[in-house]
Amino acid sequence: MQKHSAPGSPPYWTFDALRDLPGLAHGVFTREGPDGKDFNLSFEHGETPEVAANLASAEKALGLGPASFLNQAHGDGILQLEAGESYAPRTPGEMREGYDAMIAGPGHTLMVKLADCQGVVIYSPETRSLALVHSGWRGSRADIVGKAVRGLVASRGADPKGLLCCVSPSIGPCCMEFKDYRELLPRSLWAYRNPSNGHMDFWALTRDQLAAQGVKPSNIELSGVCTRCSGEFYSHRRGDRGRFAVMAGLRAGDAAAAVPSAAGAARG
Repeated sequence: MQKHSAPGSPPYWTFDALRDLPGLAHGVFTREGPDGKDFNLSFEHGETPEVAANLASAEKALGLGPASFLNQAHGDGILQLEAGESYAPRTPGEMREGYDAMIAGPGHTLMVKLADCQGVVIYSPETRSLALVHSGWRGSRADIVGKAVRGLVASRGADPKGLLCCVSPSIGPCCMEFKDYRELLPRSLWAYRNPSNGHMDFWALTRDQLAAQGVKPSNIELSGVCTRCSGEFYSHRRGDRGRFAVMAGLRAGDAAAAVPSAAGAARG
């Protein structure tokens, strides 16, 4: 990933695999705003006027329109946004419920809110369609990233082999202690637990779930940044209250991107 900062604008990171694609803008915002103060992007964890102002600042930094986001439920529901559909909540009551991922095409900006969970960007350059996924351990258990890939294939005609997938900073295997794995996870996921310290590797699980859907391993980029270790991002396990965000959008009318190779960009 690469960090971007400019006077009067909130700093953000971009993924190597997605950085130079025409028509696609994205950013992983940190917990720091343009004034050096906390940059919370979640209505559930801050005052509405402040969060709305932070949203506008993030959208402006990326040159994108108002973002669509959800009252995330730690499930596997996926919201399909159709061309011309307007959905950009600016108060808590406007957020749609029962979803943890969105799929959209040009003209939409998508955002997920995070504090240890994964934000996964899944982009199809050929069809100019995009999925953005919020995945905690419950989402990983439900294979929400696999479901999002299947949704792009079924609804937008995407080819899994051409998808570019990027996983945000999130809690890593260094810190993801998971004591009740036998009760909470199916036996098929126990292999992702390190028996020496009881920690789960959900980064590896997401990578494997994407690959199981036909995504090329060279097209999967893991940030490799643990939110529990890094002070740059909010972390629920560290006791932080706010939420940082991954934001991504396709500008309507821009030329479609040529299919790039993410070889060398993959992490983990």
